[in-house]
Amino acid sequence: MIAAGIVFVEGGLFLHTTIRGKYRLFDQVIERLGVQATDQGLDLGCGRGALLTRLAGRLNPVGQAVGLDLWHSRDQSHNAAAVTERNVAALQLTYRVKLVTGDMVALPFQDEQFDVITTSFALHNIHDVQQRQRALQEAMRVLKPGGQLVIIDTGHHAAEYRQVLGAAHLDIREARSLGINGWWTGPWMNSYLVRGVKQ
Repeated sequence: MIAAGIVFVEGGLFLHTTIRGKYRLFDQVIERLGVQATDQGLDLGCGRGALLTRLAGRLNPVGQAVGLDLWHSRDQSHNAAAVTERNVAALQLTYRVKLVTGDMVALPFQDEQFDVITTSFALHNIHDVQQRQRALQEAMRVLKPGGQLVIIDTGHHAAEYRQVLGAAHLDIREARSLGINGWWTGPWMNSYLVRGVKQ
């Protein structure tokens, strides 16, 4: 009976985070970032575009939000560039968004190109520690001085992310749990945010 109850609660929390919670988190994070209308943004591992479109929605025609992904369905169900294109078009954001097929560990962008870089629930899919840290280094390479790097993730890598960003002299402005909206099955599998500003 107890085991069945635990499974029921875990399933309910998973559904809440999947269907509603993570989108609330994205709205809150974008609100706090203070994105400028002319910013150049990059969303790494953009998937179907939930965070990407929220970023793009803050921009005017001068600004642009780039979404990068390898479009692996093993990382997210129905993950495909065509799906993201449809989602972007449905929100009438096509002129503000550019989709790029690429790998986070070797970004096809110039140094110091972006004002804001986000990544949500993507970095933990890079299982090799060195490759995961390489992805962070690449993100910092293409970030402008004064620009913000925002990581939303789950798993047990928060300390690693803070260490890599700190070693690269990013000023860590936030490092915190995201609460019940990011509980995938319970507080033992929570979501967290790490936000740094490039010096």
